Amino acid sequence: MSAFLGRITSLTRSIVQVQRLFLQGMCKDFFTMMDLGRLRVLRELKLRGTVAAVADALGYSPSAVSQQLAQLQREVGVAVVERAGRRLRLTPAGEVLAEHAELLLAGARRAEEAAVAASGRVAGVVRLVGFQTALLHILAPALPRLAEMYPDLVLDVVDEEFVRVLRALVLQEIDVVLTDEYSHLPRPRQAELVSEVLVTERMRIALPQEHPLVRAGGPVTLADLAGQAWAIGHVGTNHADLLERTCVELGGFRPDVRYRSNDLLVMFAMVARGGAACLVPDLALAEREEGIAVRDIAGTRVDRRMVLWTRGGAGVRPSVRAVLAELRRSADALVAQRPSLTRGER
Repeated sequence: MSAFLGRITSLTRSIVQVQRLFLQGMCKDFFTMMDLGRLRVLRELKLRGTVAAVADALGYSPSAVSQQLAQLQREVGVAVVERAGRRLRLTPAGEVLAEHAELLLAGARRAEEAAVAASGRVAGVVRLVGFQTALLHILAPALPRLAEMYPDLVLDVVDEEFVRVLRALVLQEIDVVLTDEYSHLPRPRQAELVSEVLVTERMRIALPQEHPLVRAGGPVTLADLAGQAWAIGHVGTNHADLLERTCVELGGFRPDVRYRSNDLLVMFAMVARGGAACLVPDLALAEREEGIAVRDIAGTRVDRRMVLWTRGGAGVRPSVRAVLAELRRSADALVAQRPSLTRGER
């Protein structure tokens, strides 16, 4: 018992020592001993949980991460990490320091963005992640104008659909995200992020051209597809989650998933050649594919929303602001060309 009480007392003193530096107004002197890079390593460990994950995110080796944490610990003078089996975890004092590190890193980011904004120059790298149809129909048409107007701007683009992209946005690994969300499956909003709906479109059912329900004509009832094979997105994508939920709630059955891909061309091949059904948005243009017919869902409407995400305050950067403006301009032009779409949320 005495050893346990001694450990509690030691931890309490460590926490108080870190907190006192802030409460006594000693932040400036305290952080002259450390650089923001080591504080970021600590913050990343709090967010990601393992040294390996931190190393992967920051491009360090695991030993370099451990060295940065050890140096930070020497500078602070209290234990900020401890062993838990084979892993490192934050001590209570480390948790306190990581919270303050988040504030300092955010302040440094705001100062950098304000300095760039004051210059008014559109330059540097903007990292954008989006899903396939958003990149094809919104980003791609904006690229020529961006290149012409801002020759010093570099766009780094990745096609990615998993929910983790929003966490990467919070962690400042990327700057702009285009995600999909559905009327039956909205994404939760996050306090650190700003979102806006660019375009809303209807979801419909793609079927093989010779399917009996296609020959019958008119909208298709989901319950009539209970025994149908399906092609959907990978596990963890909104498209996959939507199909599961829609079939259960509106059709009363769990779908027989035979094919998984995030590539529209692969999905279309599975419909036309593999006899599968697939939920498709208007912008997939499935009706143009040979061997495929598209039908409305009977009795209800399922919408897909294309959502634009940025970090709060990120738009102050001229480069990010320029990209956002062109994406909105591209959305305006797209809706003007396709009356079936709605600009913003329906």
